[in-house]
Amino acid sequence: MRLVHLSDLHFGHHDDSVVASMAAEIAAQKPELIVVSGDFTQIGTASEFARARDFLDRLPAPFISVPGNHDVPERNLIKRFVNPYGHYRRYIDNELEPFLHRDGVALAGLKTSRRANFHSLNWSDGAISKTQLQRLETRFAEVPADTVKIVIAHHPLLHPEEPMARHQNRVRRADRALKVFSRIGVRLVLSGHFHMSYVRRHAHAGEVRAAVPSGPRESSEGHILVAQAASTTSTRLRGEPNAYNLIDIDGQEITITVREWLGDGWTTREKAREAA
Repeated sequence: MRLVHLSDLHFGHHDDSVVASMAAEIAAQKPELIVVSGDFTQIGTASEFARARDFLDRLPAPFISVPGNHDVPERNLIKRFVNPYGHYRRYIDNELEPFLHRDGVALAGLKTSRRANFHSLNWSDGAISKTQLQRLETRFAEVPADTVKIVIAHHPLLHPEEPMARHQNRVRRADRALKVFSRIGVRLVLSGHFHMSYVRRHAHAGEVRAAVPSGPRESSEGHILVAQAASTTSTRLRGEPNAYNLIDIDGQEITITVREWLGDGWTTREKAREAA
């Protein structure tokens, strides 16, 4: 199965030239499914969501997605607290934590965005609840044991090894989530939020294998791949160009290719390959 992983589109603060290039670029890759790990909009308005929906409708494959923190209304506080995902449900998907099982691959959405964060003064931070992890485990228990299990979340579970342009927090309960993922056999976690492309490997025993944030990468060790996507179409760049991940799943082997925008076209930056 071939997946395209997009993230942090930020319509309302997007680059028109990148957006205009995406349909042809993705069509050339011939994906079977597009994954969007949140932040379709900048401040969560209906007009921004409408532009995001128009973008999705022009893509050459079906999509599965989760909302991000920017998809909760930023300025309309009444809507933020009373109906935080109203626009998302109307324009993107009524399901906030979708689940899809096909061709030996199961993908489960995990909503990490919150209308308010009572554990941090920064409401852009994300969280995972114990109930969400229980529900995720129940869902994955219903698929065959040899299924490649993938989790889609907006907020990252692991930091990059390289310095961040602006430090941001991992999702709350990240360590608990990784422990659960390892126990139930999750192979890949797709997320965004940091506007950085990198892959880290979380090993069976719980330690994190050395990350290689840039350059060619190959490994047969880590149990869980945590793959971050840079901002695909936003002008809010943090030291990296716009990019997306191209993911190929062949049996139990996963290959992640970073495709980045250099101003006049898309090019391959690097690949990461991992066997079971």
